[in-house]
Amino acid sequence: MLICIVCPALLGAPVDHSFSMPTYDRWNYAFNSAAGTRPVGPTFTAFGSDYPFDDRDGQVLLGFVTGDSIDVLLPSSSYRVTQCTIEIALASDDIPYDSSPDAWSTYDPNGLGDDDVGRPTSLTGIGFRNGWTGWSFGEDGPFGEAMAAGVRNCFPIDFDQDGSPRDISNNLTQAFDPNVWATGTVADVSEGSLIPAYSTLTFDVDVNDVDVQCYLRRALADGLLEFMVTSLHPASEPGSGGVANYPDWVLKENPLIDLGVTSAASLQLAVELQVPSGVPGDVTGDGLVNVEDLLGVLEAFGRCPCCAADLDSSGVVDVNDLLDVISAW
Repeated sequence: MLICIVCPALLGAPVDHSFSMPTYDRWNYAFNSAAGTRPVGPTFTAFGSDYPFDDRDGQVLLGFVTGDSIDVLLPSSSYRVTQCTIEIALASDDIPYDSSPDAWSTYDPNGLGDDDVGRPTSLTGIGFRNGWTGWSFGEDGPFGEAMAAGVRNCFPIDFDQDGSPRDISNNLTQAFDPNVWATGTVADVSEGSLIPAYSTLTFDVDVNDVDVQCYLRRALADGLLEFMVTSLHPASEPGSGGVANYPDWVLKENPLIDLGVTSAASLQLAVELQVPSGVPGDVTGDGLVNVEDLLGVLEAFGRCPCCAADLDSSGVVDVNDLLDVISAW
């Protein structure tokens, strides 16, 4: 696990921000004819079927506009997220609780299977194809080609060992375990037990991962933070018997929200903010270039995207950044 290094002593104190409902949410599924208006969004896998769909076939997209309460357009290194928690309610009542990530090989019908009951739910960031962005895609952007895998316009991502974003929609077919950002947990339910309907699952994002932290920082600078909820529950029809059904997640259009039965997905953030001084070579943000900036570069040496010490924005803190400090001394 890579740990993101900044100059925390010179960042502002963390400020809590609460978003009680997504700006938009949608069932990210090829045959969703009611994008942005459905009461629930199921997550499931098409792996092992006879159809050319993504392994992570049913997905739920969550988008939160943060720019109304958190300053935007600052350098990404000006933000440091110390907490990022997403909660979303489960409408189903027949899903066994599993909070442990399952290796891709446990889904192989010729493999050994999984030792525990159920399948976990994962949360990651998102990526886009074909020129789409979070601002343009929203609740009603076109899904993409329906009868094909790996082509949807919006998809869940992790980051590989080099820090490159990677589409994880087909990690079973491609035989790799994704670096998920959080796995859903639920209070007061034991592993393997059925999760009661309208229970809330909590996703605590790993903000200490350098690539996840950079994703969050860039999103805050843009003013829009987005996540994808996915799971690999078998795509069995309700009532089919023999196999656990897939989970249905409450979307903000659900009428039970107004009745107080359940809640829309929510986001809790704690963000430290440091407005840059504008002085070239100033790593610490104090308006000076001195030995503290030199030490800041040395401390962050190595791959550190979105770090204040990455003065040339290369994604790596190296000798070039060291020379930039020395030349500006």
